[in-house]
Amino acid sequence: MSGKEKLKKILIVDDEEDILWSLQNNLCNESLQVDISAASSGEEALEILSNSEKIDLVITDIKMPGISGLDLLIEIKNRYPYTSVIVMTAFPSNEYKKEAILKGSLHFLEKPFDINGLREMVTLAIKEDNMFRGTVAGVGLTDVIQIKALSGVNSALRVKEGDQQGIIYFENGQVVHAICNDLEGEEAFYQIMEFTGGLLDSINVTNMPDHTIAVPVGALLIEGMRRSDEKSASGNVVESSDKENSVVEVDNAKKEDDMADLKEVLTEFTNIPGVNTACLVGRDGFLLDSIAMSGIDTEMIGAIASSGFGASEAMGNQLGKGALSMSMIEYNDGPVMLSPIGADAFLVVVAEKDANLGMIRLKIKKHTSEIVESAAI
Repeated sequence: MSGKEKLKKILIVDDEEDILWSLQNNLCNESLQVDISAASSGEEALEILSNSEKIDLVITDIKMPGISGLDLLIEIKNRYPYTSVIVMTAFPSNEYKKEAILKGSLHFLEKPFDINGLREMVTLAIKEDNMFRGTVAGVGLTDVIQIKALSGVNSALRVKEGDQQGIIYFENGQVVHAICNDLEGEEAFYQIMEFTGGLLDSINVTNMPDHTIAVPVGALLIEGMRRSDEKSASGNVVESSDKENSVVEVDNAKKEDDMADLKEVLTEFTNIPGVNTACLVGRDGFLLDSIAMSGIDTEMIGAIASSGFGASEAMGNQLGKGALSMSMIEYNDGPVMLSPIGADAFLVVVAEKDANLGMIRLKIKKHTSEIVESAAI
């Protein structure tokens, strides 16, 4: 590690002095260099957290006098959401583990533990500040689940909406377990799919739980959407007040959600990390609507992009490749993606080089028909 690189800060919390001394003196080695501080109670830990620069990781015992480890975990997640937590306990219990996970910790360590195993867990935990965090409304829960499946990851996705929260576990891209409130397995997954907003928190997992789900991801999503549609329809039966012409109307809530206005749909693209501009442009080069960072001339983007879009279509026609579905121009500082929208317009998405191209493609595929309808093109 270079001398200029800033050490990650770790706070160890335990009421046993020998544990604190041992971890302070033995956790660091050649492969793990961190700045360690210690607290002998939850109260002292909160004081250190409030008076220090960002603490990257807290390692805490569960059973302590005063503020317990689980209570400390809640306070940390409420006040310092980007601080990772490892929970330690000498009293292994599935209920303890489930409670700790739901309150914000996906790292659970049982005493006594091997110091090398803890080092590996710490190394993983302090890298999590680069993991994806976002909102269900801005990114789409279904999109994130599909991207995780395609990526073949081993991780967990925490979803929180108001007082409700759930965890979906992925192993090699497959959904293998889920918990939500008192539910586990498939029913927990479907309950999470009914969340209509909230926060997403994607975190690596060191201890994968027992598998309770064997259904492929695609089938889970289809069933989840079917249940959501069914629930929405049954909850939107309205009887007319006109007794002579009484009718029962069933509103399809999902269709209404999908018919968001154009500005909201374009915002979905700019909510993807690394995307700074989304424009709907007519084939004549005139801007129809856009969402962009301050200082970006979207009218100029529209005028210039129309030439590139036309050239891409002409090339496909000359080569006999059929209709254009998407074109991507890659530059040193990131790509520009063009996609036809209806017969008379196209979408321009300008992104940074580290943007998730898979997520952009999924968004374009998902929202093309909505843009056509909302823009009346």
